[in-house]
Amino acid sequence: MKNHSDIAIIGCGPGGAVAGALLAARGYSVSIFDRDHHPRHHIGESLLPASMSILQSIGMDSAYMQAHHQGKYGARFFDPVVNRLEVFEFALPDDGAPPPTFNVIRETFDLQLRDIAQQRGCRIYENCAIATLTEEQVPVQIQNHCGETHTCDFVIDATGSAAMLARKLGHREMLPDFGRLAIYNYFSDIPAPESADAFERQYITMHLIDGGWIWFIPLRDGSTSVGVVLKSAAVGKNLNLQQQFLAAVRQSPLLHQRLAQATPLASYRAASDYSYYCGQKVGPRHVLIGDAAGFLDPIFSSGVHLAITSSARVVDAVDAVLQRGEHSALRQYQADMEAAMRVFQAFVERFYRRDLVRNLFFSADKNPLMRKAIINILAGHVWDLTNPLIQMLQSNIPKDVCCTDIAESGHCENDKAAVSVFPTPEITPTLPTPYAGSR
Repeated sequence: MKNHSDIAIIGCGPGGAVAGALLAARGYSVSIFDRDHHPRHHIGESLLPASMSILQSIGMDSAYMQAHHQGKYGARFFDPVVNRLEVFEFALPDDGAPPPTFNVIRETFDLQLRDIAQQRGCRIYENCAIATLTEEQVPVQIQNHCGETHTCDFVIDATGSAAMLARKLGHREMLPDFGRLAIYNYFSDIPAPESADAFERQYITMHLIDGGWIWFIPLRDGSTSVGVVLKSAAVGKNLNLQQQFLAAVRQSPLLHQRLAQATPLASYRAASDYSYYCGQKVGPRHVLIGDAAGFLDPIFSSGVHLAITSSARVVDAVDAVLQRGEHSALRQYQADMEAAMRVFQAFVERFYRRDLVRNLFFSADKNPLMRKAIINILAGHVWDLTNPLIQMLQSNIPKDVCCTDIAESGHCENDKAAVSVFPTPEITPTLPTPYAGSR
């Protein structure tokens, strides 16, 4: 059939493009539909080390990434109230080794991924929104707004925050307890910090403020992405986006002083009410990946990471279904993604209550094993069950407990106890050494 593919992917962001490239490499015919056209603007510029082996497998090795994107050596947390900076390094920026991961300009990065998927054999349909999709029919039927009908044996929903199938099937549930509003812009000519900080552009830095935080993400073209993330109670009334942004930035006086001398490169943009959970991620002939399966919060860069890693994991599951009829592989995929989401969920929830920052991040120098455990999670190794911090986070979050239940349960007291029990387990690091302390 002319318009038939083994697999149809809805959405050509990082998740859809990576899944398409990997499936096409296994010999499947793949069609990818996207309602937009690349290049296009998107937020979510910080990658994690645990994603890099997957990108390398489709041709985006370290040399390729260094030629196009900004090297990233770790994550830093700055508390302007006490003027303290805590640095968690994936590798040392001055040891001559390639960067362990990168900050990316999403217009460039997403376009590169789309081109790789196309080069691998995927048929790409851009400016082609989906009108109807019969996910339970055999074969699956897809009607697009261009008036064309396509069929496939299996469909992957990679529609990001649009969460097409989760919305259609009623599986999307909002999470009210994380950041509710993000306002961001891009700046050039930001003055250097007053203190010597030769490596600032080699990191992503999070500035802690009341009711939220501020991201500072250097990009390869010399610009810097700066965004404020606020909980509902911290959002001011009758403020436009720029006023709300500046009101938040004033809580970090040194950053405010530097941005006042910088040049904004675009209009202020915003995203709101973006935290949601999709409890059912699979069906007999469909599966959800990346943000289409849920999104928590940008604080630990989990969005693009889970899009890329879920794409790699879903390839094996789809292959098992189409080749051997093993639908249990889809259930295992759902369990795997639930486990990762629970770790990030617990990490994010504690961050907003400041227990994690106060009891773990800023006491990490006291315990090198705890520092390694934190770094492994920050690097995206959320399936490493030998990590005692993951064991603790997992044990505190039953599968059927949502964020609201956790916030009322008082489990964060266990975070304090974690400091004392960390010397017992041995951690096998999954990241490059050495692990350096604060600078």
